[in-house]
Amino acid sequence: MGKATIYQLNSGNQSNQLALKADRALAKLASSGDREAFKTIVDTHKQRMFTVARSVIEDAALAEDIVQEAFIKAYKALPDFRGQSRLSTWLHRITYLTAIDMSRQRSRHLRLATDEFEEDATLDGNNSSRSESQLESTQLHQQITKAMQCLSDFEQTVFTLRHMQNFKLREIALVVDRSEGTVKNILFRAIRKMRDQLAGAHIQLQEIERC
Repeated sequence: MGKATIYQLNSGNQSNQLALKADRALAKLASSGDREAFKTIVDTHKQRMFTVARSVIEDAALAEDIVQEAFIKAYKALPDFRGQSRLSTWLHRITYLTAIDMSRQRSRHLRLATDEFEEDATLDGNNSSRSESQLESTQLHQQITKAMQCLSDFEQTVFTLRHMQNFKLREIALVVDRSEGTVKNILFRAIRKMRDQLAGAHIQLQEIERC
């Protein structure tokens, strides 16, 4: 009697396949006109899509417009969704490309400081009432924002997605259509550039972990 063949099921892969199947089913329902299905897609992914948009364009109102436009594009393209990647990745990719298009149309330089950081950047005489910790926080934001200006637009986007929004390297690679190795190299380069800028600011930036 021959040896029995033992097959080991990769639980992680199985879970991913089930998720892809669920995404395909939801996309099919939404594309057929099921409003509740599309509402589920919107409610589930709108916040992360907004984060992607904000990584490219600073203005919150513009980022909201980008998300709305991305959903319109996604709805029209739902019949073509094949589920080869997660629905979230597909939506993030559409959002990223929409944001890039808008940025180019407006000929704007990508900026990463939030409106709150910008307001804190100008200190006037009325700021004397702020606590020492608040002032230190303001100065820290100013220093980091200034340091990020040394990065290219693409480096800023990748850096923000990874270190400010906690996207995984795999997710970033899919969103920006680059390999994980390329994304990792871009992050290393961005961190080293910022280290040079922050050398005298007593701010430490940790190297990204090896994956």
